Amino acid sequence: MKKLIITNNSTIKESLLRLEKNSQKCLMVVNNNDNFLGTLTDGDIRRAIIMGANINNKIGPYIKKKSFTIEEEKYKKLSIGKINQIFREYAASKIDLIPVLNKKRKIIDILETQKNFKQDIRIENRLNKIPLILMAGGKGNRLKPFTDIFPKPLLPINNLPAAEHIFNFFNSSGVKKIFVSVNFKKDLIKSYFKDKHYSIQYIEEKKMLGTIGAISYLKKKMKTDFFVSNCDTLLDINLNKFYDYHKKGNFHVTLVSAVKNYLLPYGSCELDKNGNLKKIIEKPNLNYLVNTGLYLMKPEIINFIPHNKHMDMDELIQILKKRRKKIGIFPVSELNWTDVGEWSEYNKIILKS
Repeated sequence: MKKLIITNNSTIKESLLRLEKNSQKCLMVVNNNDNFLGTLTDGDIRRAIIMGANINNKIGPYIKKKSFTIEEEKYKKLSIGKINQIFREYAASKIDLIPVLNKKRKIIDILETQKNFKQDIRIENRLNKIPLILMAGGKGNRLKPFTDIFPKPLLPINNLPAAEHIFNFFNSSGVKKIFVSVNFKKDLIKSYFKDKHYSIQYIEEKKMLGTIGAISYLKKKMKTDFFVSNCDTLLDINLNKFYDYHKKGNFHVTLVSAVKNYLLPYGSCELDKNGNLKKIIEKPNLNYLVNTGLYLMKPEIINFIPHNKHMDMDELIQILKKRRKKIGIFPVSELNWTDVGEWSEYNKIILKS
């Protein structure tokens, strides 16, 4: 029960990490005296981040104070059948959890909806039909001199190549079908995975096609939504929640973005419209939503990628925006993402292991 409870003094960053670790999409919020204040969902937090909230802000302004609760005395008289009936009655409101409160408004129990548990199973089963496309055809210039000898997808991390870590992560969530775009040192990649248990189909680029161009080879072959991942993107997120967010928003493309916080070690000068100093902000905290390199796409997106021509992801996004296609952002904590395509980040992983 404790994993579902958070205090109102917690930050957006802390709550996001808690929500990502829980199968449920909701937390119970209490004050320092453990009195129940309301609920906080992953949707509340992600909306706040997208609207520009600082990840170090307290969660107080984003709490839903009008929450459905059950009094302790009433709870003692409820049968399992009656509890299930309550969840069915409130299914349209998408209530995942119901706190049971005593007279002092302290949480003595939390009821978890069985309906949502079945939904999670159904979503995970759907992921069996959602393929992963790993973009692994680049030269990996940022990782020289390693990539002078080996391709970037085979960069070793804890005795396994980066690509294998990515495959294992997706397999563990039910994703089985994998496409891998290859070009640079492709024979080494194919040779390594030849005797592995993964279901891999290779997209062989005839020339360098950028960070998204190789997907053009799958036109008319892709019938479902699909994941696209860079081969240097290591994430620890709930893929079921990501997929659900993508489908609920009816996005054509959804990007996983990490919330990065930077402390500028200098005073920042703010100017007025005439260029005069307005004020100095000492050591400001700056927040950015950083593209991690993991996406979910509708199959019709392939129609916007020219066949056998170089295209990067930012070019595709610009085209989709001009065509008024819906682009979604799925924010995650920076602690759940590592870009091993940079030596500085790679070395951090090695030092932790």
